[in-house]
Amino acid sequence: MISRIRGILVHKEIDRAEVATRSGVTYELLIPGSVFAALPGVGDEVELCAALVAREDSIELFGFQDELERQLFLRLRSASGVGPRLALTLLSAMSAGQLVEAIRGRDLGRLQMVSGVGRKKAERIAVELADKLEDMVAAATAVEPESALVESAVAALVALGYSRGEAEGAVRNVLRNRDGAEQGLESVVREALAALS
Repeated sequence: MISRIRGILVHKEIDRAEVATRSGVTYELLIPGSVFAALPGVGDEVELCAALVAREDSIELFGFQDELERQLFLRLRSASGVGPRLALTLLSAMSAGQLVEAIRGRDLGRLQMVSGVGRKKAERIAVELADKLEDMVAAATAVEPESALVESAVAALVALGYSRGEAEGAVRNVLRNRDGAEQGLESVVREALAALS
């Protein structure tokens, strides 16, 4: 099983990345929007957690920022009617922490906001997984402390037409680069917009 890929990022698109390893093999990984937003520039080293999905007609490799996202992807796939593409769409629409919270809280409205998830599918995901994500709560909270500033800035960018993954990645990069400097909502949104343009 392939669980991690490290190498040079040779190509990236909104839904996929190609990583060339030292052994000379280049892997194409399908990725959620959050991973795309966090990828370094082409030519830089990158390490992604990975999940291999083999079916009768295809073998696909999926890439994630961390082990929490990878485990959540695998857990989502265990729900009936949730294939790898829908699991990836769910992880693109919400951060891992928000997704764990929505499923455990049986927040059907939030789940239905994801493309491809209707009421019945949202109910099935919530019923089948709500009690199976207990072990992820602490990790989701530690990896991603929610803040009003991040949420407000991401919401503003989403309202301007950016995907949640793009917006969240841009906002987190702005905050990371400020190193404790004062962070007003307006200036964070302005800098994130400049980075996204």
